[in-house]
Amino acid sequence: MGSEAPTQKFQRRTVLVKRHLQVKYALVVFAAVAFTALIVGGDLYWAMARFVKDTDPSLMPLLADSMKADVAKIVIFLGIMGIVTLFVSHRWAGPIYRFERSAEIVSGGDLTHRVSLRTGDDLMELQDEFNAMISSLQRIVQKDRTLVDRLLARLDEAVKGVPQSAGPKDLEQLKEELRGLKEELRHVTSAFKV
Repeated sequence: MGSEAPTQKFQRRTVLVKRHLQVKYALVVFAAVAFTALIVGGDLYWAMARFVKDTDPSLMPLLADSMKADVAKIVIFLGIMGIVTLFVSHRWAGPIYRFERSAEIVSGGDLTHRVSLRTGDDLMELQDEFNAMISSLQRIVQKDRTLVDRLLARLDEAVKGVPQSAGPKDLEQLKEELRGLKEELRHVTSAFKV
């Protein structure tokens, strides 16, 4: 199998695929933007209030009304920004969800499974690396299975080759063949660190 997995076109029906992660991301972005708006807006309002108070104090009520309108606009902006953040987080939360499901499938022993993300999803490079890793594991396991099958066939041949009235020479020959098989069996799964 190649490391290239075809991308599928499908639509997720749920925006909050990984609710906890996406809400946490949205809250962090929301808090950062709200904090920035508070600092910048507060500083700007404070500077304008000082200027108006020093030049024409009669404009202070107009400034206060303007501030109320600006606060309302900021609240609306933050609400829209929060919704947009959830939709943006969906672009990487969906792939994370698919990687989690794929990891469960592969850990269950299915080395034919491949991750397939939507066209345009983030983490496409990770998809390629993940699929290449599974392909590599699949080749190693297949190589080990081939070795085990070959060794089992040799074992069957060795056992069949021992006559019913085996003498010491036949038994010694069988022991030698079994020692050779034992040494070859040491190579099974030797590619893995455990």
